[in-house]
Amino acid sequence: MPEISILFRKLVFLTIMFATAVNFQSPSNAVDIKDVKKSLNQQRTQQSNIDISSMIQTCKQDSGCNNSRFIFLQLLKNPKDLNLNLLYAKDAERRGKLDRAIATYQRMAFLDPANRRWKDNIEKLRDLSKPAKTNIAAVLGFRVDSNGPLDADRDADRNGSSAEHNGSIVLTLDDKRKLGDFKYQTTGQFYADKNHNDPVSDLILGSLQFGPLLNMEKNWKMRPALSFERLATDRKKRNSFSYSRGALLNFANSNEGPLRSTDVSLYYLDFWDETPGKDAWVLTTSAELELEAFKPENKIRLSPRMVFNGARGGGGSDGFRDLYYEVSLGMEYSREIAGNFEIGPTFSYYYRDYIDYEPGGSTTRNDHNFNLGLQATAINMIPNIITLINYSFERNKSNLVEETYRNHTISISFVKTF
Repeated sequence: MPEISILFRKLVFLTIMFATAVNFQSPSNAVDIKDVKKSLNQQRTQQSNIDISSMIQTCKQDSGCNNSRFIFLQLLKNPKDLNLNLLYAKDAERRGKLDRAIATYQRMAFLDPANRRWKDNIEKLRDLSKPAKTNIAAVLGFRVDSNGPLDADRDADRNGSSAEHNGSIVLTLDDKRKLGDFKYQTTGQFYADKNHNDPVSDLILGSLQFGPLLNMEKNWKMRPALSFERLATDRKKRNSFSYSRGALLNFANSNEGPLRSTDVSLYYLDFWDETPGKDAWVLTTSAELELEAFKPENKIRLSPRMVFNGARGGGGSDGFRDLYYEVSLGMEYSREIAGNFEIGPTFSYYYRDYIDYEPGGSTTRNDHNFNLGLQATAINMIPNIITLINYSFERNKSNLVEETYRNHTISISFVKTF
């Protein structure tokens, strides 16, 4: 073993130095250097005669010799055996000796470089060995809408201004920690939005997601998770509006490449005071792509998304059914124009086609929604605070005149991470 060889060489050096010192300091009691070498050669012969096979047999017969030691002795005898290396690595994982398991998988990657499995195991264990990490962020925001109620274009009699003013607060939680043999991620969000004009339009939202983080090939991670969400309205009465529960599957790319993540989710949306035409199974798929634009440091982010909202049969309290499919695309581009300051345009579009919009009737509906904006990000303009400023113009074109509207929005948000 390398450690024994090193100690042995040090012993030879120290012994020779001692013998030399004796020769110089006490000639009458001098030790012959030949006798020293003879003694050391005898020690070397004894060391090389250690019989690993007999130790393995002794371990088999000894009830006090555990399985971990038995595997270790077998590995000492055959250090290039991949099966023994794998047994030793798995045993080290089971006992929580992640450093030993990583070192063993590194040896296996050297012995069997064509097998990607060993490198994947190394990445998995390195991830598991990281300490638990919890990120918390708080967002304070203010927003002004020129057409808060989203009145139709033809609605000229609005009894004054339809502008609305909102204040909001968001708290987010992102926790990653090891539980058993896997690392789990928990994400949560609390969102409260206060409408200055109409308390009934207030929103209070709480959501939670929980699931394991699993390593895949080529630096991809998969996260299956359960999700729960509760929505309430009206800050005075705190009326329950809806809740949902379901599952999602997230794939995230931790390496280079344009495709950064993909998501698939399925959940049941249950409205508190509605059932026909509103309660629905909702299936969504989405992705995030990042492309170079003009310069390597400048990126365009694309977010395609598809939704199927499978509302129950019948009409809701408004007589209509929210059964539809939707395809959408979001785009963002930002460019640094000064230290810690970025600015860039945003654009989003969705097409929504309602199926059986008026059960038993002839009314049909499909919407084209456009949103064009400009956003700016300033880091540390206020110490340790990220400031976000956004302007957007929304235009919804529907085949129903009463659902066609336009709206201007200006917002500012302050983000603090902990």
